[in-house]
Amino acid sequence: MKMDVGKYQKFRDRLGLKEHPLAAFYSDAKPAAGLSPKEKGHVCIFALLKRARQQGETVHFDADHVGCFGGGYYMGFQDTPMPNIEYFLSCGIPGEMEGERYIKTPEIAREYFASAQPRKSPAKYCLFKRLDRLTAAEEPEVVIFFASPDLLSGLFTLTNYTAERMDAVRTPFSSGCGAILAHPLKEAEKKNPQAILGLFDVSARPFVEPDLLTLAMPTKLFLSLLHNQDESFLITKSWETVRKRIGKG
Repeated sequence: MKMDVGKYQKFRDRLGLKEHPLAAFYSDAKPAAGLSPKEKGHVCIFALLKRARQQGETVHFDADHVGCFGGGYYMGFQDTPMPNIEYFLSCGIPGEMEGERYIKTPEIAREYFASAQPRKSPAKYCLFKRLDRLTAAEEPEVVIFFASPDLLSGLFTLTNYTAERMDAVRTPFSSGCGAILAHPLKEAEKKNPQAILGLFDVSARPFVEPDLLTLAMPTKLFLSLLHNQDESFLITKSWETVRKRIGKG
């Protein structure tokens, strides 16, 4: 990844980042070491990503090791999350399936999946790795921040400042994994991409700290943040007040 290390360190210091963001990318080469879900059984992607965030492990998935049906779908390994997904997300099927009731009706859920259409996986493995652990040859497609409200205020403001627009961050309905991967990958195809605010997924919330949300963006947008920081609000006394509070957290 062609990133100016000095600018990145300045960016971390100015924002008060206590952990490195995660990078997401695809590869046909299986990591020599790392963590992957078992072939059978269920595990939320965010339970594994905590190991990547806190311990620096590489977390990787493939078509036979996705952790959960939603993860497999949003990573592009499956054409559909599961049979009757529209009922699972809404009202359920009496005597057969309990609904999560995140969407009001099966019809609305069908419309959502008709528009979602995650990108098909371009390689065998989907990898998540801390930004400071990337090799020179690894090119992330998405950069993912796990951030508190104060930190999000800084990231949100800098993203809008950098993109020169007032809607550079959007919050689509999505699973947690869709918000950190599928939606940002779609944004990467656009001339003026937006960042995706996420982790409002009630099912994923138990697997992260209670005061965190995610902000995920295409790598090209992240690199623009590094380039635009020097003249932004990050050099003002207003931000320094918030920055000090982040440091005490």
